[in-house]
Amino acid sequence: KKQKVSFVSVNFQQGPTHLNAYYLPYSVGLLWSYVSQFSEVTDKYELGEMLWRRDDIPVAVEKLKDSDIVGFSTYIWNRNYNYTLAKTIKKLYPHILIVFGGPEPQIEKADIFERYPFMDVVIKNEGEITFKNILLNRDNLESVKGILVNRDGKKIDTGVSKRIDKLDDIPSPYTSGLFQKIMADNPLVTWNGMLETNRGCPYMCFVIVTGK
Repeated sequence: KKQKVSFVSVNFQQGPTHLNAYYLPYSVGLLWSYVSQFSEVTDKYELGEMLWRRDDIPVAVEKLKDSDIVGFSTYIWNRNYNYTLAKTIKKLYPHILIVFGGPEPQIEKADIFERYPFMDVVIKNEGEITFKNILLNRDNLESVKGILVNRDGKKIDTGVSKRIDKLDDIPSPYTSGLFQKIMADNPLVTWNGMLETNRGCPYMCFVIVTGK
């Protein structure tokens, strides 16, 4: 039986209420589009849920409870929701591996896992290569570059991960049909799409904060 990988990338409704408009979960779509290229991943894992809307926490937990791994794409607009949802999942289903990514987790804090003990792994920078390695090395996470591992509340920093040089190495979640089921299941939603033409911050705030 394959293990189930689910994602949380929730957003607010966009624009006038009558449009019922939402963004497709692009960031986690990129993750799954990238990792699902590799047979060593798809031989072991299958896609579960992709949460894109702010369901009530009990409803969201019910959708995710059969997952083996849940990845949270975390930005300022969904940080508190993600933390509450992840904390609830970890309390009720402690076997589920909780993986956080995005710019909001406080990776520079030595006590990050004392503050957020429900996080098992935090991806420090871009996630595609690193997430693939997490899936393939779940039993030896400390061998995976580019993450913070929660070892009984202690922060284990595994170092620097490889970066993707060409965004064309990531299949588009639009052209691959990844979002077709979400759209078919929600015909009354007006969908907004995002495109990524480059990545990375040109400023020095991360270096100033972390000294790296």
